[in-house]
Amino acid sequence: MSTFNPYDHFGFLTNRIARLIHVYIQPFMEENDYDFPTSCIGILADLWAGDGINQKDLGASLIKNKSSINKMLVALENSDMIYKKEDTVDKRIKRIYLTEKGKAMQVKMEQKQADMEQHLISDISQEEIQTTKNVLAQMYQSLMALPLSQDK
Repeated sequence: MSTFNPYDHFGFLTNRIARLIHVYIQPFMEENDYDFPTSCIGILADLWAGDGINQKDLGASLIKNKSSINKMLVALENSDMIYKKEDTVDKRIKRIYLTEKGKAMQVKMEQKQADMEQHLISDISQEEIQTTKNVLAQMYQSLMALPLSQDK
């Protein structure tokens, strides 16, 4: 029987890297009085890319169910990072917008991300970095093509 080596598996490696990034970001969150879980940063990132997203689209983007997204939105609202506003066309839809505090966090987060990335890739060639990004993007697209079970 062969021995199992978790470091030979993409799922294990990518999950561990993601967890370590969260651990790295946590002190930054505390130092800046951002009183919400690091898991909420995905919502902020989507809003930094384009403000005014609805909850359903955030769930699809982050691959989270409605109840998880709702809990994250409550945490961000309580931290004065976002606010909800009725859609001008369809009053049933609430759009999510960044507050000034949420917008200001982007600059700080981008600097923290750049510092972390510099540390991560300092000994890796640009060609290897680009290859890695390409492979991960292809894996992402392949997984997104699979039917996923989510609460809608």
